[in-house]
Amino acid sequence: MSQDAVRYRLGIIGTGVMGRALLSAAVRNGVVEATEVIASDVSPARRSEAEQLGCAATDDNREVVDGAANILVAVKPQVIGEVLGDLRQEFRAGQLVVSIAAGVSLETLREAVGRAPNLVRVMPNICCTVGEAASAWSAAPGVTDEQRAFVAELLGAAGEVVEVEEELLDAVTGLSGSGPAFAAVFIEALADGGVKAGLGRGQALRLAAQTALGAARWILDNDASPAVLKDLVSSPGGTTIAGLSALEARAFRAAVMEAVVAAAERARELGG
Repeated sequence: MSQDAVRYRLGIIGTGVMGRALLSAAVRNGVVEATEVIASDVSPARRSEAEQLGCAATDDNREVVDGAANILVAVKPQVIGEVLGDLRQEFRAGQLVVSIAAGVSLETLREAVGRAPNLVRVMPNICCTVGEAASAWSAAPGVTDEQRAFVAELLGAAGEVVEVEEELLDAVTGLSGSGPAFAAVFIEALADGGVKAGLGRGQALRLAAQTALGAARWILDNDASPAVLKDLVSSPGGTTIAGLSALEARAFRAAVMEAVVAAAERARELGG
């Protein structure tokens, strides 16, 4: 099929949790119209969900590649090589292929797809399911400015997004890929502290989660260092500085830093 005959602006292969979240965000925020999207999945239920959004749906990945200018591949790392290898002869020169498979390098993707398409590798996180993703992406040589803008807009519809060198994507995995789990443990610990101090479990959990959400939003909206917020809340001889002292005594910062580094190192091992 010639580029002029391409019917869809975006094709999605795999509409599981992450693929569906990115698709929903893109449609909701006007990055693409639902009628500009074709999605494929082996699951009839997932295809039905795509159709309910107003998108075309199919169980044939080739139909997606043949019909769309830009392809988002949202399948698990264990199967992406096989999925892309089966489509190797279908890709057109200059077609954009975006992978969200964790740990799968641009070099590995290139081996699977051949020389024809332009490649982008993305590290999103689970928070894209609530429109608060922290995503990073890296492009292979040859990706056009127009394609780069499309990737940034597509990912930005689901949250914050940054472009990085591919060698930094393991660090991104340790920080924002694994970070929701670290943040969840912190929120759980905040809630446990509230319960220990006398609050009911439900009250403590809602207050803890909203406190973390509000602190993050303050930092982003003010484009400020976390230290600024910390200092605003910490009055001399007050409650907050007493709590911070307890955290420092137990090496809280060092523990968080080591968690990120450990996760990043494990990402390198898995991708190596």
